[in-house]
Amino acid sequence: MLYIAIVDDIQKEIERIFGVINEYVERNDVSIDVKAFGSAEELLSDYRPFQYTLIFLDIYMDGMTGVDAAKKIRETDSDTLIVFLTSSADHTFDAFNVHAYQYLLKDPSEDTLKTSIFRVLDELVAMQAAAGASLTVSSEGEEIEIAFSRIVYAQSQKNYIQITDKINNTYRTRMTFSEISGKLSSDSRFLQINRGIIINMDYITSFGKETCELEGGHSFPINVREQKKLDQIRKNYIFSKLHNRNKEGGIKS
Repeated sequence: MLYIAIVDDIQKEIERIFGVINEYVERNDVSIDVKAFGSAEELLSDYRPFQYTLIFLDIYMDGMTGVDAAKKIRETDSDTLIVFLTSSADHTFDAFNVHAYQYLLKDPSEDTLKTSIFRVLDELVAMQAAAGASLTVSSEGEEIEIAFSRIVYAQSQKNYIQITDKINNTYRTRMTFSEISGKLSSDSRFLQINRGIIINMDYITSFGKETCELEGGHSFPINVREQKKLDQIRKNYIFSKLHNRNKEGGIKS
């Protein structure tokens, strides 16, 4: 599922972009959830990091500009893709300062606009496929999609699971530990180190006899009886990563 926001203070432009996205969905049989906002302030009023896969953001708007909104977004969200839409190329440099993914002119030609947006969506679908699996959870009444690569750990808390991502955002969702571990354990990055605790081995900073420490200052007890087995799994994972990296880099033995 792709989650897209359209931010523009002109309703006609929102409808144009929305129409192009709908046509893309019909042609390519992909799932896209789209929300529209009439101002940057409206978008930011309840913004959460990683809430959207992609944001189409108009630069010239009444009130806060698109560039200022992007700067605010980048304070907490480094990954969401931002595509600026504008009728002028005057602010191209500003767009790249906030790590914009694309800068599209609002060409009056429907075919040109469609081609540009289709290209962005094609690239987005390809990137999502290459990034691997993701987890969709309900947290605070909202559906959140979290890429496996962003999850640092998941921990059982009575009838809930707390998931923490790489920038220390936490998501509390009603789910059993067997459900979350069943989803994450299918990915070789994840390791259950104790009852009710599953961690992403990519974020391990220290793995001792009793404690596993993760990036972000997180520390968890290790199942002492299983410590040697768990440590061997960790070492095998590291070796596998290095081996695959060498193969991709063309290093020959």
